[in-house]
Amino acid sequence: MLKKLLIVLVCGLTLGGCNLNPKKSGIEIMSYPTAKVFIDGKEAGMTPYKNVTLKPKEVEVRLEARNSQWTRKVELKNNVNTVIDWEFGDEGGDSGGYLLFMEKTGDEKKSGLMLSASPDKAAVSIDGEIKGFAPMRIENIGSGDKQVTVSFPGYKSINVFVKAVNGYQLVVEANLVLEKVSKVNNNETESNLEPIISATENKQKVKIKETETGWLNVREASSSASREIQKINPGEEYELLEEGQSWYKINLGGGKTGWISAKYADKIL
Repeated sequence: MLKKLLIVLVCGLTLGGCNLNPKKSGIEIMSYPTAKVFIDGKEAGMTPYKNVTLKPKEVEVRLEARNSQWTRKVELKNNVNTVIDWEFGDEGGDSGGYLLFMEKTGDEKKSGLMLSASPDKAAVSIDGEIKGFAPMRIENIGSGDKQVTVSFPGYKSINVFVKAVNGYQLVVEANLVLEKVSKVNNNETESNLEPIISATENKQKVKIKETETGWLNVREASSSASREIQKINPGEEYELLEEGQSWYKINLGGGKTGWISAKYADKIL
């Protein structure tokens, strides 16, 4: 069973512990929509893709989806997961996402962050508190689970869920995508939203199932094209507010709500 710590994008500081071959590296790739993965020109599989048996070296990663592709040289670090999360634009629209890895600093009392972003001067928040503007380096963000948010007016925010570890710094390269606004009949509603067919009245709950990535995206509306607002964990339970054919609206607490794919949740009493 996946545990909560595996929901973060970097699983500890290594690929699962000290029993692994010290000359192994890992890479984890997510994308929207699903993309074909090539590593050094060889087809490796489809996203979500994960491989923890690669050799530490520079590799070329190529993703292909929506008749377009994204290519990047990536330096795989020894005993460290490199994470890529990429969203392809539709009909020639902008693509964006982030790349994340860890590197050793030697200071066993601090956990740092180095972040670059496009556009420049994007705001950087950690656990909801603004820390400054990209590019930036923070010497110590404290150890443990962190949510790093990169935002800029008119662009989709990027949320990165990580585990900070003393002696290492997190390196994040973020590429934000322009926000698209769609209005239908003067209502700010995405044209491809799924119609709601019922609403619950008996305080029914849903329990989150295991997922391929170890977490489940919560979206702003009942569409896979809608903006991601949070990640939640398998095994957690939430109040069910509304129900569509393939989406559930849940209560996230604190006055916040969101939509999840129904195939990753079981309704419970």
